[in-house]
Amino acid sequence: MEENILLVGFMGSGKSVVGKELSKILNRDFIDTDTEIEKEENRSIKDIFNNDGEEYFRNLESKLLETLVNKNNCIISTGGGIVLRENNRELLKKIGKVIFLHADVEHILNNVKNDDTRPLLQTEDYATKVSEMLESREDKYLSSADIIIQTSGKGVESIAEEIITLL
Repeated sequence: MEENILLVGFMGSGKSVVGKELSKILNRDFIDTDTEIEKEENRSIKDIFNNDGEEYFRNLESKLLETLVNKNNCIISTGGGIVLRENNRELLKKIGKVIFLHADVEHILNNVKNDDTRPLLQTEDYATKVSEMLESREDKYLSSADIIIQTSGKGVESIAEEIITLL
């Protein structure tokens, strides 16, 4: 039985695309926690945030994480804020090997600049918002991580191969 690989990092750091690539290379199931929540709720993350708030979404995220403890041999891409709760950080470690995809602000801004599906960036000065959020979450990503991968300036295949080499 293979250990799960969990990808954590800020929105736009490449978790979903790298997760899909790892899934393909390693022939493992791919789970995207945001996609799973959208399926369960039958609505978008943006709608969940707008109608029920961030706290409600974080509760859904925590409940989903608890169900993943029993999974094996999966690649799991998590939501950018999954590390905000201490209990989630502990669960991540129980579920498998945690890889922090670390991206710089410029890389993130480039990836999210035209994405209106991200509720936390629905603000005039989203560049400042990204910097502030990234700074406030950095220590939580670092404390959760078994492996840290710098993603800025690298292609998806290169990042996936680097992860495989370090496992």
